[in-house]
Amino acid sequence: MIYLYGVAELAWDAMPKDEEGFVTFKELEDHLVHNPSLLSRRLRKLANAKPPLVLVADVQQKSGLHFNCQRVRITPEGIKRIEPVWERYRQMSANVLKDISQDLLKAHFAVNEEISARIRARRKAALDWGMES
Repeated sequence: MIYLYGVAELAWDAMPKDEEGFVTFKELEDHLVHNPSLLSRRLRKLANAKPPLVLVADVQQKSGLHFNCQRVRITPEGIKRIEPVWERYRQMSANVLKDISQDLLKAHFAVNEEISARIRARRKAALDWGMES
C-alpha cells in the first residue's frame, strides 16, 4: 500500500500508471520483487476489505496488455489508513539516517539497487525455466 500511496499522492514515477491512476499487477510485482501469487492474494484481500483499501480492475482493451491482466490503485480509504504509516516511517528514517554521510547513503542505495536487480534477475530466470508458478 505504501507504494500505491506514493504513486497516487507523492508523484512517484518509477512505475507507470494509466490516466485513471492504476498500475498493473505485473509492474507492481516487478518493482517490489514480490512473489506474484502472494502479491495478488494480498491485493485481493485489501480490495475485499470493508471499506476497500485498493481498487482492482481489468486492463483497458486499448492498452495492448493481455486480457486477463489486472491493475490496481489505492482508494481514498487506503490513503487515509496508510498516510500515518508513511509519516511515521519518514520520521523514523530521518532520525536513523541523520548523522550518516551522503557518501555512505549513496553507497547504501547502490547496494540496495544491485540486490533488487539480482533478485529480479533470479526470479525472471526461474520463470523462464518454469521453476516458479
